[in-house]
Formats: sequence, structure tokens, C-alpha cells
Amino acid sequence: MSKKVVELEVPLNRVEGDLDIKVRIEENKIVEAKSVGTLYRGFENILKGRAPLDALVLTPRVCGICSVSHLLAAAKALEDAYGVTPPPQAVRIRNLSILAETMQSDLRQHYLMFMSDFAHEYYHDKSFYPKAQKLYAPFRGTLAMKTLDATKDILKIIAMLGGQWPHTSHIVPGGVVSQVYAQDLLEISNLLHKTKNYLEKEIYTQSLEELLSIDSYEALKKNIAKYPNSQIALFTQIAKATNLFYTGKTGYGFISYGCVDDPNDPSRSFIPAGYSNGKKRVDFDQNKITEDVTYAWYRGDTPLHPFEEKTDVDRAKEGAYTWVKAVGYDGSPAQTGPLAEFMMQDDLLFVDLIDRFGDATYVRQLARVLRPSRFIGYMLQMVDEALEHLNDAVYIKPKALKEAQGVGLGAAARGALGHWVKIKNSKIVSYQIISPTTWNGSPKDAKEQHGPWERALLGLEIKDSDNPMEMGHVIRSFDPCLVCTVHALDNESFRYRIGV
Repeated sequence: MSKKVVELEVPLNRVEGDLDIKVRIEENKIVEAKSVGTLYRGFENILKGRAPLDALVLTPRVCGICSVSHLLAAAKALEDAYGVTPPPQAVRIRNLSILAETMQSDLRQHYLMFMSDFAHEYYHDKSFYPKAQKLYAPFRGTLAMKTLDATKDILKIIAMLGGQWPHTSHIVPGGVVSQVYAQDLLEISNLLHKTKNYLEKEIYTQSLEELLSIDSYEALKKNIAKYPNSQIALFTQIAKATNLFYTGKTGYGFISYGCVDDPNDPSRSFIPAGYSNGKKRVDFDQNKITEDVTYAWYRGDTPLHPFEEKTDVDRAKEGAYTWVKAVGYDGSPAQTGPLAEFMMQDDLLFVDLIDRFGDATYVRQLARVLRPSRFIGYMLQMVDEALEHLNDAVYIKPKALKEAQGVGLGAAARGALGHWVKIKNSKIVSYQIISPTTWNGSPKDAKEQHGPWERALLGLEIKDSDNPMEMGHVIRSFDPCLVCTVHALDNESFRYRIGV
């Protein structure tokens, strides 16, 4: 008998940008997957020939969700080039800004974009469906609407510190542009305590202190039994019913550039930088990062470090299928995001979950569900310290150099974000950006190694090729974001063909 073969091209644009996933399905299982970034934007080439400070204006426009992240990475790259360290009070203000941006993104991603799939009629016969409809249905789910209100409060923090969101301009090489005052910090404290109360009552249904004490999968199960109405309990129930404990595994390691800089030593972070294979964590070395364009629409045939990489377009390149470059660490693909950050901290719960289930869809998404409970504590700490140092300096003027190079590393909502800049004759001659989705959405490299979410799809069972919901769960657990373009699709954009 002939083998049933299905080829799908599925657009996944729920967050931002142009992302197509092309798969080949044989006997209801994915046997080949391609991650296709469909839009070329060329920020690296736009920056060539410009003044270094122009990066502070242009790079935040890479992403409307992570604009503070890009602004901070650009400022750090120039600080590295100019050899200046921002004052502690400036680092506190930066931390508050980046953590607020990340926290609102985590809440919106899970309750507006990930969980809405389970309110789809595809799951009408599942026991969780009525509750999912009530809570997560787009535009009417009760928790979906509460999420919008709660995240508006969080974003007020950035507006108070930076004047607006997105695309603030308050972070510059050497610190931030203005002092923060007691009245603002007290209002930020009130907003954080309001958010903490929301998390404890609406999301986790318990104190954050008790939640933070969970140190194993067995402890997690006991916590779920104790708090059956928590969002952790409902997500776990749904994950079991839809097999998320056993899908979406990559087998790849985890990478993080660090998160929440230490005000007294910004070269280190409270959530450390590193690389972990799931068993052992090692120190991070940015010199081991390479970009590979074997299957991307750029000229080049050798994996190169970002300082050496070019963005030389070749749309007619044979065999290429994406505008996304393949990023590797020490020659291998790696995934980034909240789960990677927990692994850098040797978090006992996630170390145990990885040991039991690997980097499955459930484990990856649970990290995003829990991360806000950790970030609130860091933010309250930053506010308290900032109040104690109200009159401290927030800016040190750097000495601009005519020739220099620098790297700015940090964390966006979706994981490790890096900017690399070279300056000659006081102009940018080279600029490279590697975003978190470049890591997670990489194509194959010269070694034929699939990128993380390509690899996560291989072997996945698709029950209904007209409604490949399983693909959506896996990809969205990485929180894909391929920049600000398409946000809506018509029916003609969903293309499939079936062969027997």
C-alpha cells in the first residue's frame, strides 16, 4: 500500500512577524520541518555608516514587544566599546524597565496566545473545554480580559521611567537620561504590590512564598492537589489531556546571557549567564557563538562569529528557505527563554522536570507561567534599593572613540539577546543582532542540524492535518516573535495539499 503523505505550510503569526512552518507528514507523523522567516528587514545594513548613537533609536524598532530589551542591548554594546560602566542607580532603573517589559509579555503570551488554543472547538469533547472557553476565549474569556488590565498596570512602570512604551529612549551609554524621584518609586511600588496581589489571587491562588518553595515534580503535584483552582493546576490538567508532557522535545542545550544585572557589578547578573546541557552548567563564552547561513538567503559558506558575519542578501540562493540565520554555540544549536534561565539557576523544580520529561512543551511553557513569580521579587528589591539611593548619579558620560568594537548581551522576554557593533572613523561599519527567536527558530546549519523548534516538531503526531493544533502548541511554547509585520491572516494564507 502507498504511504499517506501530507505537506503543510502553516503561518504562525499570533505574536509578531512573518513565520511559516513547512512540514512533511508521513503516516500522521512529521518527518521533516522547516522554519521559514518570510520577511527581510535588514537592520544590520540600515545601521552601516551611521553614528553609533543612532543604534539607540533604530534598534528598538526591531520589535514592538521587546523595544526596551533592544535599547538596553545597544547601550551595553556601546558601553563595552567605549569602556564605561553605568552607575548602580542607573542599573536599578534599567532592571525595573526590562523586568516590567518581560513580565507583561509572559502574562500576555500565556493567557492570550498560548491558552486560547484550548478554547478552540477542536477540543470540544475534552473535559477542560468549558472552563477553557470561559477563561481563555479570544476577546471574551474572563482571564484573558483580566490579563489585559493587569499588564496595563505593569507597562505604566516603563512609561513612568522612560516616558512611553514601546520605543522608549531613556537608556543611553553610561546610564539613563534622568533621575528617578521618590514619588515615582512609591507609585511603582504600589503597582508592583497590586500585581503581586493579582498573581497570588487570580493566577497562583497562593502566596508567592509558598509557590517558590516547590522544589520537585512531586512537590508540584502536591501543590496542585492543594490549590486545584490555580492556573498551574489547570494548565497541568490540560497538558496531560493533550500530551504536552511528551511532545516538543529538542534534546538541545540551553543558553542564557544573564538576566537582572547586579547594580554594584553590571558585568554579572543575579540570573547568571551560561550554557547547560540539562545536566551540567558551564560558564558562558560569547566567542563560541557563530552564525551559519547555509540554508538562509545570504551569501557565505562558513559559520562566523557575529563580529565577522555579514548580512549579504542572496534571495536566489539554491537550497535556502528562510531569512533567519542558524545560530550555534560551540558548534551546536541551543534553545533560549525562561526555561534556560531556570536551568542557569540550577532550579530544583526544573532540573527534576528536565530529568523526568526532557525539554517538553509542558516544561518549557511552565517556566514562562512561573517566571513572573520570580521577577516580582527582583523588582521590589530594585525599588527598595533605589529609594535608598535617591541622590546617587544615574549617568557617567562616556568618551566616544573613533575606532572601537563592543558587545551588548542581555535578556529579552523570549531569551538571550545580543548586539555586536564595530566602529571606525566614528561611524558604524558593522552591526549584528541575534535575537532569541534567531536561536529558537534557526534553520538547519552546515552540519544538517535542525534548529530547536524544527527539531521539536520531528516525530510529532498530527491527528488532523486540516487542524494541526499539535504544531501550534509546540511552536508557541517557544513564544515565537519574528518582528513587527503581519498580525492577521485570511483563509487563503492557510495552504495545504494532501497526497496518497
